[in-house]
Amino acid sequence: MNKRIKSLVLGASLVASMAILGGCGSNNVGYVDSVKVANSTEKGIEITKEINAKKAELDAKIASADEASKQNVFNQANQELNAFANAKAQEYRQYQEQKVGELVKEKKLDVVIEKGAVVGGGSDVTDDLIAKMGKASDDQIKEAENAAKAQEQQDAQQNAQQSGQATAVNTEESAQ
Repeated sequence: MNKRIKSLVLGASLVASMAILGGCGSNNVGYVDSVKVANSTEKGIEITKEINAKKAELDAKIASADEASKQNVFNQANQELNAFANAKAQEYRQYQEQKVGELVKEKKLDVVIEKGAVVGGGSDVTDDLIAKMGKASDDQIKEAENAAKAQEQQDAQQNAQQSGQATAVNTEESAQ
């Protein structure tokens, strides 16, 4: 029943938004692929590097902690990383919103939405936004992609190690 209510509310919202967009005459709607923008602009790559550097710094801090304080250091580092990442994400959002505002004025758009929200129509202004925000060089983009892959592999290894340690501790506790 709860799913049906959610579906009805979602459907009503969709119909209402379509009526608003459809009833306002000719609207000029632009859409952007936010992931592509973040991965293709100097600002997006710069912020990703800063977050990854902070994570590496905190990972080293965790690794150097003694076993007695490791969990406490881990929790503190996790909070610090989350606060840092949130601040950097806010910085990026503000910068992107400023550039989207400029793009809206230049292109005389009524609205710019996320690409995933578009079922049909609209104008893709992703490349225009990338240019406005400062397109990263192909080398910077490739370097960022490689760093992201390496980070994913490192995270997977850490998760496997933590999972293995937890299993070993649980096995020891069961044996006792």
